[in-house]
Amino acid sequence: MLENFETTEHPAVGALARLSTLRDLGQERLEQLADKLVVSSAPKGTRLLAHGSSDTSTFYLLEGKLRLKAVDGAVQDMAHDDPSATNPVARLRPSRYEVTAATPIRFLRIDNDLLENLPDQAEAIELYEVSEETAFGDLALENQLTVRIYEDLNADRVLLPSLPDVAMRVGKAVVAVDSDAATVARVVETDPAISAKLLKAANSARFAGRTTIGKIEDAVVRLGMRTTHHLVVTFALRELFRATSPHLRQSMRELWEHSCRVAALSHVLARKLDSGFDADFALLAGLVHDIGALAVLAYAGEFPPDELDPDDLEATVQHMRARIGGLVLRRWHLPSELATVAEQAEQWERAGDDTPDYADLVLIAQLHSYVGTPRQADLPQIDKVPAFKKLGLEALSPEASIGILDEAAEEIRDTEILLGG
Repeated sequence: MLENFETTEHPAVGALARLSTLRDLGQERLEQLADKLVVSSAPKGTRLLAHGSSDTSTFYLLEGKLRLKAVDGAVQDMAHDDPSATNPVARLRPSRYEVTAATPIRFLRIDNDLLENLPDQAEAIELYEVSEETAFGDLALENQLTVRIYEDLNADRVLLPSLPDVAMRVGKAVVAVDSDAATVARVVETDPAISAKLLKAANSARFAGRTTIGKIEDAVVRLGMRTTHHLVVTFALRELFRATSPHLRQSMRELWEHSCRVAALSHVLARKLDSGFDADFALLAGLVHDIGALAVLAYAGEFPPDELDPDDLEATVQHMRARIGGLVLRRWHLPSELATVAEQAEQWERAGDDTPDYADLVLIAQLHSYVGTPRQADLPQIDKVPAFKKLGLEALSPEASIGILDEAAEEIRDTEILLGG
């Protein structure tokens, strides 16, 4: 696999000391390890690992840049001065990446038997693995999906879904100093599907004026820049919930339907409550509250169906959705309130100060969404969670709270149709 590379005896102890899984060994142990290792050099284009490789070595990048290509074609670069380079390269076996030198490189290749047999080294490696277990409760480390995602998180190369291009460009246009409705409209018009949905929203009962709008520029004027941006992001998200793996299509469809339901409920609650919520922002908050679960399912799509245990998948989603969701929304440069929603909208006992926020709103919307379903039995009563009181619902019984949404059933259906159509 490795061709045309040179080796150098006795690598610098300092290089070992900067590596995350080795830095706690102490000077004496580092010197012992250094005596048994070589630093290798390889030209651009050298392949260190192939997809599915069961190579029993651990690789560390010392100089240059590597390119990691996942099974689905997603590409991630790693440079020697990146924070991720202090961690092993693609540690999971069989390898989920093809690892190739993007430039001339110098690297360490350490046989795993050597690590296991080195005095005191086992303790250092164990500490690294315990940190995984500590981070994700009682998940077994043999859950390969969890290990894969954790490995990427730890190395700062987690593969996150990208916000659709039209949503990013509209976001930039909205905040541009010289932007106006015509400028934003030109960006929206590059996506016919989103243009049609935006016109439908502008002509809905929520926004409708005396005349029917037929031009995107007029829709932007009626909706306003901020609402236009929120709605474009909302409509663009639909494409991310389309599974490329046949065995995950049902899971992805159920996730989208749940997200739409929570978004519609959040939208209506924001309008019904006297708490200063922006209903359209609440709609977006409800739609992205489970974006972390979407990212986990995207990772799961790289696994062959016979290697993906449904219970492991569900456990990984439950344990990692919040953390991954926050990462996704921050990477998209969306308002910080949305990241808080993704991270905390299932912390049923969250309290904080007395001022309700969008995480409280989405939390209550979620509990309403599960009424009458098997999941309801595993969740707290709506009127027992702190968010219920913070939102000013304490004067209502749970039945009265549900009644508010029953009265708005048609509006909720219309919102779900707008999102899912």
